[in-house]
Amino acid sequence: MATPLGWSKAGSGSVCLALDQLRDVIESQEELIHQLRNVMVLQDENFVSKEEFQAVEKKLVEEKAAHAKTKVLLAKEEEKLQFALGEVEVLSKQLEKEKLAFEKALSSVKSKVLQESSKKDQLITKCNAFGQACPLLSKDLLLPSCGSSGPE
Repeated sequence: MATPLGWSKAGSGSVCLALDQLRDVIESQEELIHQLRNVMVLQDENFVSKEEFQAVEKKLVEEKAAHAKTKVLLAKEEEKLQFALGEVEVLSKQLEKEKLAFEKALSSVKSKVLQESSKKDQLITKCNAFGQACPLLSKDLLLPSCGSSGPE
């Protein structure tokens, strides 16, 4: 190898050492550049432009506003539902009271019908007994409730 101008031959070992070190520095810098390029490729793949980010951010704000409106509407509808359920409960209780009152009235009417039917049966029995005791009188009185239809 030729000695560069201005260098002495005696120091050629130190020049080689310096060149080797310089070559090592260049290789490590090239490796670092390669790693940085890989990082840049990954960053480009994961990169979102400012415009895209702002569009997504705007959409998020709009969705949050829509969600808040929906939440308010839901609260109003829940209030209406609770009111309606309260009305249903009140009407159910009222219907139950009316049902009990109706059943009580129906029972009372049935009881009266039974009593009247019993009285009617007793009167028919008495009429029949009276008609057998006085057959002429029963025809003259025309007792329709005793099964007699009048003179024949």
